[in-house]
Amino acid sequence: MKPENIHFGWIEWIDNKSFNLKKNPFTNLPRSPYIYILPDEFQIPKEEGLIRINPEKILKNIKMENGKIYGKYTDQYCVVDGYEPLRQNDLPKPYLKKDDYLNRILNNWEIGDKKTFGTELALNMLSCPKSVYGIGGIGAQSFSPHGSKQHLITLSNAIKQYIPADFLKINKAFQYKPIKTKEDEKRASLQMRKAVSDEISYNYLFTLNPELEPSMMPIQIPIVLPEGFYKKNEWGLDPDIMEYQIGALMIQPHIDEKVQSKLKDLITKIGLDMLKDIPEETTIDFQGVLRLAKSWARLQFKWDLHEDDFIKMKNDLVEPFKEFFDLVEDAKKTGKTFQAPLTQLPDKRTISFYATKIFQAAKQIAKETGSKRFPKTTLREKISNKYVSNYDFEYGLDELVQTGYLLIHKNGTEFEITI
Repeated sequence: MKPENIHFGWIEWIDNKSFNLKKNPFTNLPRSPYIYILPDEFQIPKEEGLIRINPEKILKNIKMENGKIYGKYTDQYCVVDGYEPLRQNDLPKPYLKKDDYLNRILNNWEIGDKKTFGTELALNMLSCPKSVYGIGGIGAQSFSPHGSKQHLITLSNAIKQYIPADFLKINKAFQYKPIKTKEDEKRASLQMRKAVSDEISYNYLFTLNPELEPSMMPIQIPIVLPEGFYKKNEWGLDPDIMEYQIGALMIQPHIDEKVQSKLKDLITKIGLDMLKDIPEETTIDFQGVLRLAKSWARLQFKWDLHEDDFIKMKNDLVEPFKEFFDLVEDAKKTGKTFQAPLTQLPDKRTISFYATKIFQAAKQIAKETGSKRFPKTTLREKISNKYVSNYDFEYGLDELVQTGYLLIHKNGTEFEITI
């Protein structure tokens, strides 16, 4: 942080003549290393919050240990010469830019080309502010279509590495809630009703969002784990990631009513196009769309959303939701959000892990091309050799043909999906 920006923050009074400066209004850390001293003739109103201090002089106590030629500071004081109130949007921008932030939160993920994954994580963590439509927060539904329940536990643990420990427990500003069990749902529902935090972001991990529970947060963003794995960050919380999140949480985005109307029209059109192939009735919750839009605005560090932003937002969100609708349809039938939720046919048995991965890839090809029939080479290219060897690929294909999920054509050079 630049030296000229050190002496700003939120006042935390020690007594009538001294105070600390917290670097954000949400957590106790980080804070300025100084205790600020007011001269007798100088006053700062008790209600002041975010300020910048003009220092008169810095005083430091130094302790020298026996036999040492270097000392260390034990206390540091700053005598205040003046101050100025600040608005939150006067604060310096985070060190990281948006793309750097998204890349940084994916640093420890060994994954393929999944550009939207970082955005999905970020929107859940950056939340949505409290407003007239209720408590803030973002509801996420996580899926692990290429792995086990353990992968979802890993996802939850990884998110906990990105955010301050204060945000993992009840506090007034923001709380991240992983939902793993029915008991978690009950506690989260109670906390929502009591509004224990201004913002609570849920992440439903092992089960689908309980739609019939009115107090629970509905889904605003899917988090779909790509193929790959996570390597735990042994260094702990990344201060640059924390700085970005805390800076984003300070933003209270505004969306003008006319802009809201245009956003609703656009989302409805996009949603209907995406939902036309979904066999069950699905509605679009516009309050949920507003939550998502405000979370997206925080990701961009925008205080206002305009019509020009909609196309950018669409580009970030359409692909995750296409994947979401496919997966949630399957998960409602299997009851699982992990191990590749798969549309089950009533006359076909459960298939193996590798066959499931191949079938998921076949479904993706069918959706992308609009044709249920495709070359074997296209299917092989869709699945990384890193995760499915040639032997497992051939074995899985044979299993899918034997169980009736795929039809074989042209002496095994083409296949056709039966769903």
